[in-house]
Amino acid sequence: MASRINLSRLNRLHIRLMTLLSLMIDRIFTVRDIHTALRKTLLWSLIIAVVAVVATQAMYEVFLPDIMAEYGTQLRIFAFLLTLAISVPFVGLFSIVMLRMGSFNSQLREMARRDGLTGLLNRTALQDIIRRRGQEPRSEEEEEDALILIDIDHFKMINDTHGHAAGDHVLRMVAVSIAGNVFERDHTARIGGEEFAVFLLGAGASGAVKAAERIRAALEENKTYYEGNIIRVTASLGGALFPREASYNTIFQGADFALYRAKRSGRNQCEFNGLPAIWQSRKNPDAVGDSNAA
Repeated sequence: MASRINLSRLNRLHIRLMTLLSLMIDRIFTVRDIHTALRKTLLWSLIIAVVAVVATQAMYEVFLPDIMAEYGTQLRIFAFLLTLAISVPFVGLFSIVMLRMGSFNSQLREMARRDGLTGLLNRTALQDIIRRRGQEPRSEEEEEDALILIDIDHFKMINDTHGHAAGDHVLRMVAVSIAGNVFERDHTARIGGEEFAVFLLGAGASGAVKAAERIRAALEENKTYYEGNIIRVTASLGGALFPREASYNTIFQGADFALYRAKRSGRNQCEFNGLPAIWQSRKNPDAVGDSNAA
């Protein structure tokens, strides 16, 4: 038992040391912009030049003490300037390479966060954003966030009738329509197949309802032209508010349940889960939803 505890402690210590080492390497070598590249080039060149001066002085004091005693100052200056002149181009080249590698890695990370067909965020990226949002400090007066799931109605029929290329074209059109009907601060993602998601920041109940209906109406009014054919699409939407204490899985299940209700109720409509009684059904404007349906 004691050996297992010691092994666990060693593993934790190893993880902490590796994390610290990774941070140190990142701070020392990683170059993210041209100003950092210039600053680190100068800094490392000066460090190399100082080390060269110390090494030159030590070598002359051991092997040629007479020359060091007579020309010590001149030798130090010469060693410093010569090493600086040699190191600046090489360190500068290294910094440029690191800058380009950093830019390339940033592009790769961004590509990994994006859906290849629509350019929207993918499911993993959206989950990371929501989880980070849940860890941010927020005031009590700030409106709640909301998650809206969007599912294209009868998308399989579009693929079967017009072909998969037409289906891809429809998905891109839907992505543009959704992104064009939310604020820039909000996050839009394609989370699989014909299903999309929108994470609304600080929208509150009223803002979430308006955004969902705006998206639904925009998709319904849109016409997609593909190879001479007009393809119309509608979508079912399910949403849920995102209180601070809720987990991602809980709120996703709530929005998914609301989406299921929207499909069962005839599609091309919005439903919300756990919403206060402010939502009015699109098909029946006089009917006010209860506390569980929007």
